[in-house]
Amino acid sequence: MDAIIPAASEDPQPPSTQSLPPASPSPPAKDEKRWLEPDEHHGEHIAIVSYPRSGNSLMRGLLETITGVYTGCDTRPDRSLSLELLKGGMKGEGVVDDRVWFVKSHYPERSGYVPVAVQKAILVVRNPWDAINSYFNMTLTNSHNKSVHDSMYCRFATRWDAMIQNEIQIWMKFHAYWIAKVDIPIQIVRYEDLLLHRKETMHRVLKFVLNKDPKSSLDGTEWMDRIESILTADDSSTGPYKPRSGKIASSFRHYSPEQFQHVLDVARVHLRNFGYDTETQGFPHDVRLPSRQLRPAKAGGKSVWVLSGDKLELRHRSDTFGRLSTWFRKDLTDPILASDGTELNMHEVEAARERARAAAANDGDLDLAHHDRMASS
Repeated sequence: MDAIIPAASEDPQPPSTQSLPPASPSPPAKDEKRWLEPDEHHGEHIAIVSYPRSGNSLMRGLLETITGVYTGCDTRPDRSLSLELLKGGMKGEGVVDDRVWFVKSHYPERSGYVPVAVQKAILVVRNPWDAINSYFNMTLTNSHNKSVHDSMYCRFATRWDAMIQNEIQIWMKFHAYWIAKVDIPIQIVRYEDLLLHRKETMHRVLKFVLNKDPKSSLDGTEWMDRIESILTADDSSTGPYKPRSGKIASSFRHYSPEQFQHVLDVARVHLRNFGYDTETQGFPHDVRLPSRQLRPAKAGGKSVWVLSGDKLELRHRSDTFGRLSTWFRKDLTDPILASDGTELNMHEVEAARERARAAAANDGDLDLAHHDRMASS
């Protein structure tokens, strides 16, 4: 099973003029990350792109641990989810200048706050059932790692069903954009392989960013020692990212048979290309590492791609499942319940209740004024 690879030359990239920080027998300590020195990579940026909740932060954490260098992000650093990542140690939120080499982006699912020129991209892919479910949880909890109580799927059944219908379209358009439209070289990485085949997956990623021949090996080098170092029992190498559930396909139970089949039918071509077809490829019970995950640069194409440069956003401004999800949550007058029964967003609930009381009082005043006018006429 191969990832999406259009017909193109797979000749190795030219010898790299870039280099990572000098490798040592052991990776930098968790608290020893740094910024790039001026002109260290001659302004080169490599994008880490994904549909939301597909493992972007996991990839960032692994790269930061291996390289010892902070990764950047094109999201404004003052947003609540960015602040959560900053608190967790990802100091590159909002940083897109020459202090960073890797830049996280969800473009074109949403635009970054500033355009960023990139020369390569790492496309992180996750099966849509888990990705959409995780996105549903994030929009309700306003958190990267909190999960909602099962009862919330009943409470918000209408929204959950509508989100599935909407988001599978966004998921498909996002990956079609990066696979078919973008000219620069792309390394495809599945989230599931980061969990199950981490060593070989990161081996491929490091060869890609170092411009090594895909058929070559880093075995016996200090970089392989760094890759080996992230194959630990604890989660310290992944940064602030902690999966809501370590089990692939754990979200399947939240889909009705009709909802599950809808995703399968609508996205079948993409699912097969990524190895996610549950009917023909044995997913999720048989998750094998794809033999190819590199989409070379397009012949005659642009050598630089600008994130947010073509001003394409897959979501309409009125899409209630995009950034407007915040306002859906803030209008709730009963709290979201976390998986452990904890009441979340109480400050938002109290504010919504106060607005409701004020509106009711205003309506009462208007009714009284109308009654007085009628009585005096």
